[in-house]
Parts: sequence; structure tokens; C-alpha cells
Amino acid sequence: MANSIWTIEEFTCAGCGMNYTATREEHSEAHTGSFKCSICSGVVHAWSGKHHFFGWQAVKTRPPVFGRRWADVEW
Repeated sequence: MANSIWTIEEFTCAGCGMNYTATREEHSEAHTGSFKCSICSGVVHAWSGKHHFFGWQAVKTRPPVFGRRWADVEW
């Protein structure tokens, strides 16, 4: 049975630098799993223990724009 306390954690893909968030849920039983990056398919996070991660979402940030100021970038 799952505990009612969830936490949101942030992860960064070591392969391409994409940022993700996921919800961590504590359990009384052991779980294993992993999450792969939607950009480069590298493993962002792997887990084993009395917790589980779900609800993976990419963090929406502005990509770096070299040589220009943010005020000059049109979105």
C-alpha cells in the first residue's frame, strides 16, 4: 500500500542536459524501474527500493541563445 506523501523531484539527463520532474511515492514493498530521456534515449534515473517514480514531465525552459539577449528573442 502506498503512503499518501508524495514529493516532486528534478532530474537532468547526463546525455543531453534535458531537465525532467517526477513524483516520488513511498511504498511498503520494493519497486525497481527506470526512465529514459525522450530526446537522446539515455537513462535519466533508475531506482530500486521502497519507492516509485511516476508522472515524468519535461521541464519547459528556454534554450540557450548564444550572442543574443533574452529581451531580443522572439517567442
